[in-house]
Amino acid sequence: MFKYSEKTNWLVMKTKYCYLILVFLFTSPMIFVGQGFMKIATHPQDSTIEFNPFVDDITLRIPQLEDLIDSAIVHSPLLWSQDADIAIWKYKVKTAKREWMQNLYIDGQLQNDIWDALTNNRPTYGDNNSIVSYQNNYRYLASISLRLPMDDFWDRKNRIKTANKEVEKAIAIKSSEIIELRKIIIVQYNQLIVNQRILKIANDNVIANALQKEMGDKEFLNGQTTLYELAYINEMYRKAVTDFEQSRNEFYNAYMILQEIAGIKFNVINKIDF
Repeated sequence: MFKYSEKTNWLVMKTKYCYLILVFLFTSPMIFVGQGFMKIATHPQDSTIEFNPFVDDITLRIPQLEDLIDSAIVHSPLLWSQDADIAIWKYKVKTAKREWMQNLYIDGQLQNDIWDALTNNRPTYGDNNSIVSYQNNYRYLASISLRLPMDDFWDRKNRIKTANKEVEKAIAIKSSEIIELRKIIIVQYNQLIVNQRILKIANDNVIANALQKEMGDKEFLNGQTTLYELAYINEMYRKAVTDFEQSRNEFYNAYMILQEIAGIKFNVINKIDF
C-alpha cells in the first residue's frame, strides 16, 4: 500500500508539472500581453505627446461635434454634386428666359454695283464727241425679323416656372442631405465615445483576469485548486483577451470612419499601436 500510494503521488505531481509547462508555453504570449496592458494602465503616458486610449479622453483630442459637422458639410462629395445641380438649374432658368431670342433673326448684305454709261453729246451737227462715264455704287442692306410661334409665346412662363421649381427642389434636397449628414456625424461621434469606454472596460477585465490567472497558477502548484478550476481561469483569461482585441478594433474603426465622414485627419491615432 505504501509503494502504491507513493507511486500515485509521484504520477499526480508529474502530471501537474507537465500541464504547467504546456500552459506556460501556450499562454506565455498572452501573459506578456496582459502585463503590457497592466503597464499601460498603471503608467499613463503624457497625453500632450501621445494619445493613450486607456487614460485620455478622445473628445478632448479631436474637434468638437459642431466643428466636425461643419467640416463634413464642406467636404461632402454628395453636397458638392447637389450644388452642381442647383447651379445647372439656375442656368436653365436663364436659358428659359432667353428662349424667345431664338426666333429673332438679323440679316445683313453688302452689294457693289458698277454702272457703265456711254453718253453721246452732239451739241452741233457734225460733232462726234462721245463721253463714257462709269459709276461704282455700294449698297448695304440690313434687316431684322422676328418670328414668334404661338406655342413658345404662351408656354414661356411655364418653362421658366418649371426651371425655378427645379432649383427649389434641388435646394430642398440639399437641405435634407445636410440633416442626414448631421445625424451620421452625431451617431458616429457618440459611437466613438462608447467604443472607448468599452475598450477601457475590456482592458480592466484583461488585467483582472491576468492577476486571477497568476494566482490560479500558484494555487495549482501548491495543490490548493483543481485542474478543472485552473482550466476555467485560463479560459476566462483568453476570453478577456479576445474581447479586448475586438473592442480595440471597433474603437479604431469608429475613429477612422469619423475621420472619413468629417473629411479631416485628427492625427491622434495613426495605427493600432496600443
